[in-house]
Amino acid sequence: MKRSILLQTGRPAVFAAFVEELERQGCAVTTVADAEACKKSVQGHAPALVVLDSASQEQAKQDVIDIMRVNALVHTAVVSDMPEDVFHDVMEGLGILASLPTSPAAEDARRVTRLLTELQA
Repeated sequence: MKRSILLQTGRPAVFAAFVEELERQGCAVTTVADAEACKKSVQGHAPALVVLDSASQEQAKQDVIDIMRVNALVHTAVVSDMPEDVFHDVMEGLGILASLPTSPAAEDARRVTRLLTELQA
């Protein structure tokens, strides 16, 4: 069974290499344009991972909380331009699997799938 990944972004072209690699790794990727569509999708079918490309870090934080309210078992990754240590401090306590750069590449997809595999081992 393919691992389900939900990508919430208004910039799908920026994620082309990332999505291509996820699919090459055997994932089924669904893209939605906004947080509301993302929540509805999680309510209908819980993916293995939700990747959030929110408008701001505050919005990302709220989006993660909203997803947790729907299904606290869904893993999240957040697109951020913050350095890793700052991201960790700002988003602490939300259980975010990973931060991703603002233009995620194939190597970022491999890292995310590796982290998911480690969690499921």
